[in-house]
Amino acid sequence: MNIRFRQSNLTSAEQAIVTRGFEDYAVQQQAPPYRARNLSWTADDEQTELAGALVGEIYWDWMFLDDLWVAPTHRGQGIGSRLVRAAENFAQEQALQGVWLWTQSWEAEHFYPKLGYSEFTRFHDFPKGHTRIGYRKSLA
Repeated sequence: MNIRFRQSNLTSAEQAIVTRGFEDYAVQQQAPPYRARNLSWTADDEQTELAGALVGEIYWDWMFLDDLWVAPTHRGQGIGSRLVRAAENFAQEQALQGVWLWTQSWEAEHFYPKLGYSEFTRFHDFPKGHTRIGYRKSLA
């Protein structure tokens, strides 16, 4: 057996083999199918310029919030909270179990707890001197 290293992604043929292997194993284990649905919400100002955006995805019965961004000129006006609440409302309409996300210690460590999110993990020194934080909110 040879082990090869390269600084690149798998080829499309290799990736197809790996993906099929994961799918076959999941079926053998009677795991629910993995089908991600991409979602986004945007906030526009009076000049219809993008003032904020939230990007997420649903897989299984949870929503993952991937990116939340508010333009510097619009921060502190509740736009981020409104975008998160819109995503939560959608998740409730879809009867999802909850919402989860990652943030960094320099980003929104104190923002999500104010919205009712609970910390479920901390990854210290990722990157060095900072922390990656996982938050979740149950909707069930």
